[in-house]
Amino acid sequence: MTALKPLAVLGAIALSTGSAAADMPQSFGILEFGPDNTLFVADSTAGAIHAYTLPADGTAPEQDAAFNLLDVDQLVADALGATGRLVYSDLAVHPVTREAYASVTATADSADVGAVVAVSRDGTARVLDLEEMPSTKFMLDAPADASVTFWRDIPAPSLTITDLDFANGELFVSGVSTGEFASTLRRVPYPFADASTSTSIEIYHAAHNQNETRAPIRAMAVVDIDGTATAVAAYTCTPLVTIPVDALEDGAHVTGKTIAELGYGNTPLDVISFQAANFQGEVSSYVLVVNREMDADLISMENLTSAAAGPGLSEPVPYLGATSGVQTVPLPLSGVVHIADQDGQFLLALRRDLDTGAMELVSFRKGSFFRLSDFISEYNFPDYAYADDEMSTGTRMFQNLLKADEGFPGQIRQ
Repeated sequence: MTALKPLAVLGAIALSTGSAAADMPQSFGILEFGPDNTLFVADSTAGAIHAYTLPADGTAPEQDAAFNLLDVDQLVADALGATGRLVYSDLAVHPVTREAYASVTATADSADVGAVVAVSRDGTARVLDLEEMPSTKFMLDAPADASVTFWRDIPAPSLTITDLDFANGELFVSGVSTGEFASTLRRVPYPFADASTSTSIEIYHAAHNQNETRAPIRAMAVVDIDGTATAVAAYTCTPLVTIPVDALEDGAHVTGKTIAELGYGNTPLDVISFQAANFQGEVSSYVLVVNREMDADLISMENLTSAAAGPGLSEPVPYLGATSGVQTVPLPLSGVVHIADQDGQFLLALRRDLDTGAMELVSFRKGSFFRLSDFISEYNFPDYAYADDEMSTGTRMFQNLLKADEGFPGQIRQ
């Protein structure tokens, strides 16, 4: 049985076995950045959200550049001074420094040690000393019932907070609460105050052919759709739903509009919104749904707006596995555990290498959404020669760009 080493940073982490400081999280879940260098940390076990004010000493990188860290497990374990299994609950990117922040739990000898670890592109990792940072805490009303478990040993409180998104001065909190209509979406103003709202959410699930009030939103993003702030929410198995923010009044029961059925047997991991420029410099907006068991789904804002204005789905899909609703583009983001908008050029992902099992922290260039170094293809053979035509020239230039991104400048072909 592996065991945790003595931790020099013990004051900076929380032990779920009861030795945590009173103002420290019992569990380390979803992360979200807010205004004024604020980092929100969701504590689903305690039904709380902690807001930490980070030191304002970071500087922005001189230019956008990719992460190429192919064994982040070792970096994180060394920073924690720990051995044993590592579980990553979320990933966020600092809006100024562009460092990666991961919420991590190291498990060994029946003890869970949680922390937030910041990782830089150069492979430097450090544990945040949360006890030394100014912080405030918000407690959720009616968190999930601790007496309820799923599949024998998954406690319902682990679903009290399934996602966070900060928009327009408010923190949006999805998850499960105690009550007949368990699926709940909360609006929490920041700085924290008593004036928060809690709304129960109902949806039509086209793959199940029923209205559902218990299954929680698993991932969401609040975006502007045709001038209306709207939560775009993804559920297990995989309906995609829009919910106008104005409808989220305290104590209300709201039915979201199901705009897509993306596929059965899947859990969405992240929903993010971002902008990307094409090779002509034209900027477009997108929503990306990253899935555990399926390809990721890229949705243009034009298609999302059209679907949100329509009637939504009200009939079951014709067969198991059928998809319906908003048009999406499948992306080959296999193995991704969490993803975040890194900067103007890149998305940043924690992903599991399917050959070695190593956890990687790597960037995907927006517009391509794949890493060239993942593949061995015709282009890689030393005697390959690009044809002298416009298409081949464009392919060579694009591949050279990706080679430079991924740390292979020596393989650039002229």
